[in-house]
Amino acid sequence: MTAFFRTILYLPLFNILMFLAWLVPGHSIGWSIILITLLIRGALWHTSSAALKAPMMMRQYADELKAIQEKHKDDKNAAAQAQMAFYKEKGINPLGGCLPLLIQLPILIVLYQVFRAGLAVYHPELIYSFTPHVSYINTHFFWVTLSSPDKYLILPILAAVMTFAQAKHMQMINPMTNNPNDPAAMMNKQMTYLFPFMTFFIAYKLPAGLALYWATTSLFSWLQQIYVVKTFKPVKKATVTVRTKKK
Repeated sequence: MTAFFRTILYLPLFNILMFLAWLVPGHSIGWSIILITLLIRGALWHTSSAALKAPMMMRQYADELKAIQEKHKDDKNAAAQAQMAFYKEKGINPLGGCLPLLIQLPILIVLYQVFRAGLAVYHPELIYSFTPHVSYINTHFFWVTLSSPDKYLILPILAAVMTFAQAKHMQMINPMTNNPNDPAAMMNKQMTYLFPFMTFFIAYKLPAGLALYWATTSLFSWLQQIYVVKTFKPVKKATVTVRTKKK
């Protein structure tokens, strides 16, 4: 791990985790993981909500986008430029969904390092001077030991189920994933079923703390999607009335 990631991400996340372990009753690292997940997802709430609204706005302007494609059907570059200009005019960011993922990916990698180093053995040398010190952390979450792979497979299965529920709901609200003639849409639909299996097999081999984090963040994402869909207010389109002159 480079010094940059160690200073900017690893040590802060490790200390937040240790602080939460000190804060919660019984110094439970399991509840600390859930709390740090909620903190991370809360910090990304605005960005994630904007990304979730993008496909719904695209569905609202589906007729206009189709008209742009028909107008420039013989020139793909012109069609792409016209679409981007339309997105900019309407305040739509079609790539907005990538930003939360790009932010979470390094956090996920660093949390893996934190869980691997911080759950099995206590590391006082990594704790800031102003962080409350705990001499003992409880690595058991109900009957699962979070510092090692879950031999009962409960958390890997839960992570896979939450991943599928979140991805399936996202597929329902994103019109781009429902076109049977679009290869990208077909691939997205396949990943909806494939990614949960990948999540299970990865979580099966890694410390159970990471599976708990992934299950919690997937559940949060799913609930956030439901909330955004229910509170989304479509933009009212201006109506044009044609008046005929009386003879």
